[in-house]
Amino acid sequence: MKNDLISHQAVNGYRYTYFMLFVISAFLLFSHAGTAQDKKEPPAKIGFIMKLSPISSNGNRSVKLRLSRKEDGKTIMIDDLRTPVNLYLNEVKAYNPDSLSGWISKIYINNDGEGVFEFPSNFNQATAALHEFTFIAKMDSDPKYEDAEERVTVADVKISMAYSGADSIKTATATLLAWKGSDYVALPQVELKLCIKRAFNFLPFGESGATTDSTGNISGDLPIDIPGNSNRTLTIAARLEDDDTYGTVEVTKDVPWAVLPRVNPIRGRTLWSQGDNAPLLLVITSLTIIIIIWGTIIYLIYLLFRIKRLSKSA
Repeated sequence: MKNDLISHQAVNGYRYTYFMLFVISAFLLFSHAGTAQDKKEPPAKIGFIMKLSPISSNGNRSVKLRLSRKEDGKTIMIDDLRTPVNLYLNEVKAYNPDSLSGWISKIYINNDGEGVFEFPSNFNQATAALHEFTFIAKMDSDPKYEDAEERVTVADVKISMAYSGADSIKTATATLLAWKGSDYVALPQVELKLCIKRAFNFLPFGESGATTDSTGNISGDLPIDIPGNSNRTLTIAARLEDDDTYGTVEVTKDVPWAVLPRVNPIRGRTLWSQGDNAPLLLVITSLTIIIIIWGTIIYLIYLLFRIKRLSKSA
């Protein structure tokens, strides 16, 4: 009878132990599930648009990168990119000096959502024999924006300019040549803009929207009354803008010019001039009045301290 009682108590003890283990396991399981639900998933990264624009100016190459995104139907420039954009030539790999391909540099984006990398002169000399360029922009590991890659291939193209100013009509002619196979050939039916280079922009002249003829030439008459540079020259340019095959290519040329820029006359010392050209008598009078006023104030302060000192000694 006593053995049966002990056996019954042992069974109850085992049941109690199993029950407690079950309760603890269930508690830990639900606690872990609640903790996993409490953890917030990281926000999804934002997609954006990357535009890569190769530029060739007088044989010097550069690349312009522009980042933007769409939000509520509006285009917003990206100015908070924390990761620089890597620029490659032809292949995404480490730079190979033998093939002149691979990683070139990092491009940092400014507050306008743009970044420009200008190739050094030794690069232009080393790639003079190349006639096709594939530029690759690659960005990854940014905490806010998605990984992106953009590549653009441009073919080699040359622009030459000629100027005729012997007569009263002054004419500029540009010739567009593109690399085809083993030589440069004329490129017809391409819109090539003739411009006058000013301080901050290009002023077009000639027929609007004109294209090159069968020999790759385009001509335009310059306005004879436009002022030139101070050294008696005028800077004219031919521009191929944002072409899908050749990118942006421009060539400038300084030509002799007789119309000089207007020079404002130097104003003398008058009452309506700026401060550095004020009349000397007015300047001397103003300084004298200021010195007298401040001298009087300083003298009065000195008298106050002297009176206070005399009162203490008395």
